Amino acid sequence: MTQKKQKAVLFDIGSTLVNGPELSPAKAIWKILQNPDIDSAQISRILMREDFDGPAKVCHRLRMSGYVLNSYHEEQITALWQRQQSEARQIDGATEAVMALKAMGYKIGLISDIWAPYYLSFERACPEIAALTDSFILSFREGIKKPSPALFHRALAAINTRATDTVMVGDTYSNDIEPAIALGLRTVWVLFRPDRELEALVQVINGKKPKPDFTISHIQQLTDLPIWEEGA
Repeated sequence: MTQKKQKAVLFDIGSTLVNGPELSPAKAIWKILQNPDIDSAQISRILMREDFDGPAKVCHRLRMSGYVLNSYHEEQITALWQRQQSEARQIDGATEAVMALKAMGYKIGLISDIWAPYYLSFERACPEIAALTDSFILSFREGIKKPSPALFHRALAAINTRATDTVMVGDTYSNDIEPAIALGLRTVWVLFRPDRELEALVQVINGKKPKPDFTISHIQQLTDLPIWEEGA
């Protein structure tokens, strides 16, 4: 009888389990503010690392960081927050993949750079996945973002597993796959948006970046991989 190699699976959320708007919330706010001197990455660090309870708190925090907002900006940020609470759409096969791995005896963890309203949208889009998940390591609650090794260490501790007994499943090489490889996790790269991963793909193909254990084009292919069984 074959024995499982890994004891846990960590999943990214966006473009791995759910799909949503083309623009990230940080880029959407950058577009709302229409100021070329603003760095959307700085906005992202604020949104993804703090647990806001509503759009008014987001606007207040942006002002405290030196951004100039008027009533139009506030209205648009409020509308963005409200849209993001319902914009996530489950990717076909995501629930079935998680359920199958759970049935095999694997612990399930989520590790994601995400802000509060979109996480609520994920829960609404994927209630079965949320119910099956053993640990939730979310940037807006933890105060740190991927690819920080600290976030991965927290995810491993929360799910009570070693790196070598864990598989990371994610769509972004720089945030999901590369840091996981560095820590000794097995990895599955889901190329759901290959156009956004072209640079990383070229570096991997040319041997400049370490290869993931497996690369798939869709989450539906996940449970067919030989990574799950010792004798494969």
